Amino acid sequence: MRHTLYEDPVTHKFALIRLPEKFADGDALPILPTERWFSTHEEAIAALPDLLNRDE
Repeated sequence: MRHTLYEDPVTHKFALIRLPEKFADGDALPILPTERWFSTHEEAIAALPDLLNRDE
């Protein structure tokens, strides 16, 4: 399972986005309205272990 850390270009908030299995560079990111957003890059990085453990 692949993920990416996404920064919204307008709000500059961050979200960890789970990528579809056949995602390729250039595809639109599947950003759901239920994504968890973080105010800073550091907050998003600190939350990575918890977020990744939920996917297991």
